[in-house]
Amino acid sequence: MPGSGRSRGRFAGTALGAVLFLAAFGLAVAMTLPDDFVLSMVRPILRAGGVNLTARKSRIAFPLGVRLQGVSVAIAGTPPIHLDEATASWEWTGLFRWLPAHLTLVRGNATADFRFSPAFWHPSRGRATLTGVSSRDLPLPVFSDSGAGFSVRRVDARWRMTGGKLAAEGSGTFDFLQFPVPSPDSPIREARIDNVDLSFLVRGDALHVPRVLGTYEGSRVDGTGEITRFLVPRQALVTFHLRVQNPFEGRVAMLFDMLAKNAKNANLRIVGSLAAPRAEFQFF
Repeated sequence: MPGSGRSRGRFAGTALGAVLFLAAFGLAVAMTLPDDFVLSMVRPILRAGGVNLTARKSRIAFPLGVRLQGVSVAIAGTPPIHLDEATASWEWTGLFRWLPAHLTLVRGNATADFRFSPAFWHPSRGRATLTGVSSRDLPLPVFSDSGAGFSVRRVDARWRMTGGKLAAEGSGTFDFLQFPVPSPDSPIREARIDNVDLSFLVRGDALHVPRVLGTYEGSRVDGTGEITRFLVPRQALVTFHLRVQNPFEGRVAMLFDMLAKNAKNANLRIVGSLAAPRAEFQFF
């Protein structure tokens, strides 16, 4: 029996040594590959899914990953998004949370960090964190044409796919949310809500916002909102109902003087498609 135990110990030691050797050998081989080898392997797969990826430089990231610099990503039918750096890696420590796949995108001070379940090509759950992202980082017509815009301080979200249906929840803080006011009778052309704090949840194809807090021209704002069919941006519809508190304070009082001298309350309603949201004031 003692001999048998020593044999098992020697076998385990030999097996561990073999695994470490193969890992070191594989890493050594990977480090000697041409810079564009990984990118050339990945690009056809992404192109088949409607994503065109180019990078000025690519290299293997220790211990198991790839780092791209000078990245351009374009999804069919949309302008390309340019990134300073993109890193995709597999982190064994992430298995404790069952989120080992890790993707980080960087552009200037903006960062998007995603963690996925092991089957990253078809993940069942994940987490996302956005910091410093603004509408200027996204060259989409909704921001360049409509006048809408935003600036994220931080957004955290968790999501899960069950039976083909998406469920998610999260919260975020924004420096501002901005919407155009197209009404010809309005003395202002845009409504900007500053210091926004909100929570959200996703059920199916609808994004619900049960809490929105912020300020408009020095007056406190609160309310709720919803974006239906948000998974299909061309069909998505936006509806937000925001209440302007103490409307006789700050610059909102000037709006009352110009638009509704007899009104005592003010609401800010944001409606329309996701591609062309618009804001309108309601006085009563």
